[in-house]
Amino acid sequence: MDALEAITVRTASAIYPVEVASGAARHMAERMAAAGLRPSRVAVICDAAVESSTAAEVDRSLSAAGMAVARIGMQATEDSKTLGTLGDLCERMLADGIDRSGAVVAVGGGVVGDVAGFAAATYMRGIPCVQVPTTLLAMVDAAVGGKTAVNLVRADGTLAKNMVGSFAQPRLVVCDPECLATLPVRELRSGLAECVKHAVIADPAMLAWIRGRIDPILARDPATLAQLVARNVKIKAEVVGADEREDGRRAVLNLGHTFAHAIESLLHGECTHGEAVAIGTVAACRLAGVLGHGSPDHGSAHLESAVRETLSAIGLPAALPAARPAEELLSAMASDKKKRGGALHLVVPFAFGDVRVLGDVPNDAVRAAWRAVGAG
Repeated sequence: MDALEAITVRTASAIYPVEVASGAARHMAERMAAAGLRPSRVAVICDAAVESSTAAEVDRSLSAAGMAVARIGMQATEDSKTLGTLGDLCERMLADGIDRSGAVVAVGGGVVGDVAGFAAATYMRGIPCVQVPTTLLAMVDAAVGGKTAVNLVRADGTLAKNMVGSFAQPRLVVCDPECLATLPVRELRSGLAECVKHAVIADPAMLAWIRGRIDPILARDPATLAQLVARNVKIKAEVVGADEREDGRRAVLNLGHTFAHAIESLLHGECTHGEAVAIGTVAACRLAGVLGHGSPDHGSAHLESAVRETLSAIGLPAALPAARPAEELLSAMASDKKKRGGALHLVVPFAFGDVRVLGDVPNDAVRAAWRAVGAG
């Protein structure tokens, strides 16, 4: 295992490490023991795509340390992120003898982390969870911060994203850049969308840093990826530590996501989550400009230009893959779970580091933001 960098997440309910090191997945028993975790039985809930690779390495490490391991594969799609899947996982854990002294190790991307994390939070009223993210998006965002959830399916077949869930912090997060070696390039780029979002929120220099390292990032250079992951985890840890349950500042991490969730709901399967976030971040930047805040040199116009330039360098979209009526997209936003008191709240970046949550944004301004990314 290469040199390990550990970032400590401190929230009102928990303190835990996020460890970044190449080869760490092969040493899971050691990493869990260092975090004070020595369960007798472990449910390794994994994406079926990594069941014979990363999940098998985790299994071997835990088994060699004397733990009984039940490896449970699942299809990691938004369609499978449901209450039905949650029930299936809990029934499987019961059948495999996981009790209150056991633990869940989630191995996969954001879907697996969300569902397995929710299962750990609710099974027998809660057992420890360890997150082993295997996508860049999960490493820099989804696996850190304790958000767990499943989707609900509306009567028309569209998804109400993350409508049932809980805040349940993991006991340990292990980010192994070697896990990204076989990640499809589209998914690697999708993870970079969350890095762009973090740069807008707290680290504008990271945009230039990413643009200068596109080739080694896409070539999956472990050292470069380790730096990228650690830099983003530090941002996420700081925000989550200040506001665990999204009562205030943590909401800025939803930059681009209310737009993105509408895209995912209507363009079902045409965009990855990261691609939708990329488009949504551009729309949010335009919204700031429409609202009239910021100067051309340092405000929203400059920000939108820098974001578009970086997304283009990465190979991420800045516009919808297929035009949809702005009114239809606006309607999809209205069902977002982030509504409070019946009003939609949007995260709006007026400049780098000046990201605010606004309510009562005029619909005409939101329509203009949608048209900036190709809506009709």
